[in-house]
Amino acid sequence: MRRLGSIVVAALAVLAVVSPAAAQNRYSFIDAAKSPLNFSRATLKPQLACPDLRSLTAGSVSILAVEIVAAAEGVPEHCRVTGSIAPEIHFEVNLPAAWNRRFYMSGNGGFAGETSDSPPRAVVRAAALRHGFVTATTNTGHDATKEPLASFALDPQKVTDYAFRAVHLTAMTAKGIAARYYDRPVAYAYWDGCSTGGRQALISAQRFPGDFDGIIAGAPVLNFVDTTVAGLWNAAALAEAPLTLDTVKLVADVVYAKCAGADGVIDDPRRCPFDPTRDLPTCAGVVAGPGCVTEPQARALKKIYGGVIRDGKPYFPGQPLGAEKAGTSAFGEPRSSSGWDRWLIGRDGGKSLQLAFSESFMRYMAFGKPDPSYDWKTFDVEKDPDRMSDIRRVLNAVDPDLTAFRNRGGKLLMYFGWADTALTPFMAIDYYEKALARNGPDTRDFFRLFMVPGMFHCRGGIGTDRFDAMTTLINWVEGGTTPDSIPAARVEQDQVKRTRPLCPYPRVARYKGSGSIDDAASFACADP
Repeated sequence: MRRLGSIVVAALAVLAVVSPAAAQNRYSFIDAAKSPLNFSRATLKPQLACPDLRSLTAGSVSILAVEIVAAAEGVPEHCRVTGSIAPEIHFEVNLPAAWNRRFYMSGNGGFAGETSDSPPRAVVRAAALRHGFVTATTNTGHDATKEPLASFALDPQKVTDYAFRAVHLTAMTAKGIAARYYDRPVAYAYWDGCSTGGRQALISAQRFPGDFDGIIAGAPVLNFVDTTVAGLWNAAALAEAPLTLDTVKLVADVVYAKCAGADGVIDDPRRCPFDPTRDLPTCAGVVAGPGCVTEPQARALKKIYGGVIRDGKPYFPGQPLGAEKAGTSAFGEPRSSSGWDRWLIGRDGGKSLQLAFSESFMRYMAFGKPDPSYDWKTFDVEKDPDRMSDIRRVLNAVDPDLTAFRNRGGKLLMYFGWADTALTPFMAIDYYEKALARNGPDTRDFFRLFMVPGMFHCRGGIGTDRFDAMTTLINWVEGGTTPDSIPAARVEQDQVKRTRPLCPYPRVARYKGSGSIDDAASFACADP
C-alpha cells in the first residue's frame, strides 16, 4: 500500500509538471522578419552592472541571484535575475545587452508551479531575447514538484497568488528592474499565454488593464470553475460506458465522412449534424465490438458532446466535434494521436487529464475547506456548483467589461482550437460575444478572436497549428495594423504541408474555387 501511494504521488507530480509544458503554442516571433517593425532594433545599453541589481531587494521583493549569461546559439548576452515576492512567488527576469524597450512575459499552464527552465520556457525565452525583449516568468507562488496539481491550495494565500497576484506583481517588479537597469521605462509590454496563460491574460485585461499594452489569450480557461464541473461530467459519462481510442477512431471516421470539407478539416463543428445515438453503427449486444458502439457508449458520447445539464437545462457547453481524429500530438510526442488521448481517455487505464485536474480542484480549491480525500463521484451537479461562488470570484476571468483596457489603448488577441479537448472552445465564443455586447460595436477595434480549425489544445491536431500571434499583435499595437487574418501552417517532419489564413471570428477561410487546397493563396476570409 505504501508503494502504491508513492506511485500515485509520483504520477500526480508528472501531471503537474508535464501537462503545463504542453500548454503553449510556442511559435511567437517566427514571422518577426516579415514585420514592418524592427523588433530587434538595439536602442539601449545597460546603465548598471548586472551584479548591482542585487541591491534592488526591498519590501516584499528579494533579489536572490543575478548572473551574466554569455551569448550562445543566437541568443545575445543577457543579465538573468531570479527573485521572490513574499510569501513564495518566484520570478525570473532576463535583460539583454541591447534592449528594444519592449517587455515580454509568458504565461503558465495547468496549475502552474513551473520552474523558469521548464519546457518550453527556455525556448520561448530564447526567442524573445533574440529580438531584444526583456523577458519575465513566474511560478505563481508554489513549486509543482512539491505541491502537485491543486494541492498548493492548502495555503489560501497561494490561491490568490495563483489566481492573479503573482502575474501582476511579477510584471510590475520586472518592469521596475528593467527601468533601473537601462535607466529608461518599458515602452511596450506584452503578454503571451495559452490555457492557464490565456486565463491569466484575461485576468490581466480585466483586473490590471495597465499591466500590458498587448495581450495574447490562447485557449483561455476563463471559466475555470465550470470547466472542472464539465471534467467530472465527462468522467462520469465514461465511467458508465468506457470508450477506447479504437472506439474514438470509429467516431472520427463517421464524423469526418459526414462533416469534413474538401480539405479534410471541419471548420465549424456547430454546423455538423452528427448524433452518436443515430449515426454510429450499434453493436447487437451489450458488449462493444470492432466497428460498432453499444447503446450506453452512444449515450455517453451524446452526453459529452451535449455538455453539462443542470435542472433540465444546458449549464456548460460540451466537447465540439472534430478532436476524435488522430493528428499531431499537442504534447510534442513524435507519433500522431487523437485529441481525446490523455485528455478524455487516460493512458494504460490511468486517469484522464480532465479528471485529474477536476478532481484535484474539487479536493483543494472548490469548496473553501480542502478535503484531500474528496471522492469526485459524490459531486452533485444540481447542488455543488452553487457552493463554489467564492472561488469563482477569485479565479474566473469572465468579466466582459474591458472598458479600462480599451481606454488606455490596449489590444487583445484571443485564439482557440476548434478541436481542443482540454477546454471547450464554446466558452471563448460565449465570452467574446458577451464582450461585444458589453463594449459596443467598436470592440473589434481592440479585441479579436481567431478560431483555429482542427487544432488541439494550444497546438497540434490536423489543422494549421503553427502561427505567430505575437508578431501580429505587435504590428497591431505599435503599427496600427488591425489583424484581418493571421498566416498559419501545418508542419510535419520539418516540412510545411499546408498553409491557411486564420480569420477573425465569425469569419472563416473559404476556398476561392481554384488553386491548391494546401495553399493559403487559394483561400480568403469570408462571412459564414
